[in-house]
Amino acid sequence: MKCSVTFRHMKPSDAVRQYAEERVDKITRLIDRDVEAQVILTLESHLHVAHIELITDGSLHIRGIDKSPDMYASIDAAVDRIMRQVKRYRSKIRSHRPEAVSGRELPHRVLAVDGGRDEEEASKTPQIVRQETVIARSMGIDDAVMQMDLMDTDFLVFTNSESQHVNVVYRLPDGQYGLIEAHVAA
Repeated sequence: MKCSVTFRHMKPSDAVRQYAEERVDKITRLIDRDVEAQVILTLESHLHVAHIELITDGSLHIRGIDKSPDMYASIDAAVDRIMRQVKRYRSKIRSHRPEAVSGRELPHRVLAVDGGRDEEEASKTPQIVRQETVIARSMGIDDAVMQMDLMDTDFLVFTNSESQHVNVVYRLPDGQYGLIEAHVAA
């Protein structure tokens, strides 16, 4: 496992670096592949932010971010988020693949997770509980932002009048806007 710890807007601390590396190492033991971990520890005004990202051979990216008044608590919470994601992912892999092919075990294992305390949570599969049909009217991006504000919603699905592709404009927590452009895969 390769782990890089970066400090931003705060003084580097060997104790915090070692704690983060130990916590991330516990997660990476659950994954059956080579893992590269990137930990970014930041001080934003009075909150300590832990941003942890695990990357495996290009096929799996897992991210956990948490903010709290204490850096150790932020690291713990971010690691716990990643643990839940890993266990959920592992349970999906188990439920979607057959256990054996022609009487032998499949040649690859994606993750190896202990059957710990979150087994019940990991076994829950998401269900669609509401479905809506949206008419994606043709309009420009500026018109879509204005329409979203007029409707007092957090997002709007529309057809971009310039590209003729379906787009989604959405409101970010800081009041700015984001745009998702959907294109058909080739």
